[in-house]
Amino acid sequence: MRYAVAIAITCTTIGIGCSNEKEVCGGSDTKFYDDALIFHLSKASVPYRRMHGSGLCVNEQYSSQFKAAQLEIDRYFPEIAHNPKDACEERALVEWAQKEKLRFDLLPALDSQNRPAGNLFFLRSFTYEEMVSNRERLERSAPTGATCTK
Repeated sequence: MRYAVAIAITCTTIGIGCSNEKEVCGGSDTKFYDDALIFHLSKASVPYRRMHGSGLCVNEQYSSQFKAAQLEIDRYFPEIAHNPKDACEERALVEWAQKEKLRFDLLPALDSQNRPAGNLFFLRSFTYEEMVSNRERLERSAPTGATCTK
């Protein structure tokens, strides 16, 4: 009986200790952002915890690595954006990116009066090298509105 009580107290103490750990959390519900964060944290051998929904947390001792990862992502992740001329070019870009197995996203664009103005096509890059490669691929191989027939 004493043994069982001692185990229960130990488990409770460990549980409280774990819940009091300080964490740094961040991320985004933007498609592929958390994947980029995981890429950089894993590269730096930083353990992380996924939050419910979106976002990641790391132990406070890794806060500088976490912030560095976010800065690296913010530098290259949104860099390549293209404004398709019409729905046909948008479809062609999506089909091309899927065929090439590229990370892409379509996000609503707004005009100067804040009204819906179609979508922006983004190629998502996790590093500088990937951004350069994606930019070259988009310029060299991506379909344009001229490839669409009406």
